[in-house]
Amino acid sequence: MSSRGQSLSMFVVQRTFTRVRRGYDPDEVDRHLERVSRWFTGTEVGESLTKERTRLAELQQAAEGARTEAEATLEGARTLADELVARARAEAREIVAQAEAEAAANEVLVAARAEAERVLAEVPAERARLLAEARAEIDAEAAQRRAAADAELEAYVARRRREADRLVEGARRQRGFPG
Repeated sequence: MSSRGQSLSMFVVQRTFTRVRRGYDPDEVDRHLERVSRWFTGTEVGESLTKERTRLAELQQAAEGARTEAEATLEGARTLADELVARARAEAREIVAQAEAEAAANEVLVAARAEAERVLAEVPAERARLLAEARAEIDAEAAQRRAAADAELEAYVARRRREADRLVEGARRQRGFPG
């Protein structure tokens, strides 16, 4: 209700008047004001005003509840996202450690190849052929392991992204936010 409507309402239902020597009969004024007040509160306008005030109060209360719930949901989503990031970082550190271990193994492999090259220069042709086959098998196995590690890393990253997307989308749907 506007401030003018409030002041008009207070003005209409006011029951005290200054008594003067001349002027209107205070009893008549009181009766008239009482009649106007009853008319004002008893008409559809007065009833509508009362209903709208009640409805507005309910809407404000519902909006406050929804805001509080949305804040709690948002805080929960933030906490969950922080946990997911922490887990992803920890798992990424593990993957990096594995990659470093594989890199060290690759260094050993490179050193073994160099040694094999040196030995190949010193051994008869048959031994050289056998060493070349072994080298090809080692290279193939190293390539397979590297490919498997790369595939595992990509699958892990994809799973984590899908999980994060699913959680964020679920929180959005739960709160009714547009997707």
